[in-house]
Amino acid sequence: MNTWKRKTSEPSEARASLLIPARLESDVLTLMQLHGGLRGLLGLLLRRHGMKARQVALTLPQRITTRYQSQGQDLQKRHFRAVGHEWAWVKCLAHASGVSICMLVIIMIQLELAETPADQDRDGTLLPWRRVEHREWVNLERQALYRVGRLHKNAPAGGKRAKRRSRAA
Repeated sequence: MNTWKRKTSEPSEARASLLIPARLESDVLTLMQLHGGLRGLLGLLLRRHGMKARQVALTLPQRITTRYQSQGQDLQKRHFRAVGHEWAWVKCLAHASGVSICMLVIIMIQLELAETPADQDRDGTLLPWRRVEHREWVNLERQALYRVGRLHKNAPAGGKRAKRRSRAA
């Protein structure tokens, strides 16, 4: 069996791709060498800048559709194997913030590059929340999108079960 296909079904080995602007390519290569490729870099970025990147993404003007990176940046595609739970956190944070996964990771990379070496000593823990709650709805009368993302630290691990309703005959 092909190893690439086999590993995609295992949650610990998520198949991932990122679009990196050419202007950041050399900086990203340096960070990849320091932290063990994109796989190691993603975990580091989540620990250091996950919540700050979400706050930055939420300051962008609201849109009904997902916000992607600007066109005309000469984007370079990078494939890698991400740690499953880290990739899941990136997806949840990006979706709750209304931006694409690639854009959220680029925001985290820019935050990492903007820090001074003294600031980079802290490592932090990987987002200590147990559950992400995300809701979004569109009000057609007001022509507005409403998006609510909450992170719960002490939420039950199993979550709430759906209520069963009996059908009227």
